[in-house]
Amino acid sequence: MASSVAALRAALEAERIDDYPAAIDTAQKALDAIAAYPGGIDSLRSALDRSAEQEKLRLRELITKASVDHKVNGELIRIAMQKNAALRATVAQQSAEATYSERGHVPSVLGSLLSRKV
Repeated sequence: MASSVAALRAALEAERIDDYPAAIDTAQKALDAIAAYPGGIDSLRSALDRSAEQEKLRLRELITKASVDHKVNGELIRIAMQKNAALRATVAQQSAEATYSERGHVPSVLGSLLSRKV
């Protein structure tokens, strides 16, 4: 889980948009595996508590890092969405059709600018 969440963070920080789908899918599969643990999250916590002390410390460190990465990922996704909205608004403002067309809209701005780094 920690490595998949870290990989998603690296892709988001580097704005490697083409890597987003695979990184998101891998992180989601890791989270699904945790959710599907026999007995649920409480059973997983119990198993962690029964681990050897060194292993327990290592696992808790990984969980803490994954938690931080998960929070950072949320912020990076919000920033990417804001950036996308700003780019769309900029393109719309620069279009003559936005001001001079009969319908007052920009037909070429229907797609997502988030699909490629601009």
